[in-house]
Amino acid sequence: MRGIGAALLLLAGAGCSTGAPSGPPADVRGFWVGTWAAPNMGNGTVELRLEQNGTDVTGDLVWRGSMEGPRAGASLNPTGAIKGKVVGRTFTFDRGAAAGKGDLTVEGDEMHGTVILARDALVHLRRQR
Repeated sequence: MRGIGAALLLLAGAGCSTGAPSGPPADVRGFWVGTWAAPNMGNGTVELRLEQNGTDVTGDLVWRGSMEGPRAGASLNPTGAIKGKVVGRTFTFDRGAAAGKGDLTVEGDEMHGTVILARDALVHLRRQR
């Protein structure tokens, strides 16, 4: 009896999952256009052109806008090539040694979240069809 009870307990535990989200990764392929804003830093527009292979994402980021306050004239432009990953509904990217790391939530044809420069810039994007 002990063996059967232990086996049932093991099977019950195997069904519980902690960690990786279920389901396929969000689809972020395509051309995305939106806005960014950061207090005491500025605001403007942002574009992403993305290609996706499974969970791996590559593409280009174009960042436009005006710097204000103590950041006026600063060169914190994260425009350039990006590499990232999609895990569930979260798209993260990094420009490597250059400025700009993103953490965005994908909801169908919209993404929103934060791009980290000198300050966190709030970003909202919509896929263009």
